[in-house]
Amino acid sequence: MVSRIPRPIGAEARLVDFLAAHNTLCLATVGPEGRPHAAAVFYAAGPDLTLYFLSDPATLHARHIGVGAAVAATIEANNQDWTSIRGLQIHGLAAPCTEEEAAVAHRVYSERFPFIAHAGTLAAALARARYYRLVPIWIRLIDNTRGFGHKEEWGWQEGSA
Repeated sequence: MVSRIPRPIGAEARLVDFLAAHNTLCLATVGPEGRPHAAAVFYAAGPDLTLYFLSDPATLHARHIGVGAAVAATIEANNQDWTSIRGLQIHGLAAPCTEEEAAVAHRVYSERFPFIAHAGTLAAALARARYYRLVPIWIRLIDNTRGFGHKEEWGWQEGSA
């Protein structure tokens, strides 16, 4: 378990706003043979900053995650001028959601992406998919709009309640 900030305030509000303004993260995993892999996934952030995403368990990144693994991720907008670069770097723990967590993930994810309620042509893919969670243990916000190389960091301790 990772201890979380219950409700971000002050500088942390920028982090919550950034997560709400974007919808895709690049997830980096490492397989048992040591080879890295990256995949883009849509995400939805819960109020405790847990990031939820849907993936087919047969994908390489889902197989790398297995029952739980350390991962890294980035979130940023494309086509940014260097003076306006804003992005997140994340280290965390990813795992498939338990049944209870999947109910929370589905609520959070479907609020963010209402199209999954009316999947249509996506129905078969969604039937194969399952929810995963990425619990950040460290996040760095890079924000050149506040000055070149401006960074803010948040960290949480593993093993605390």
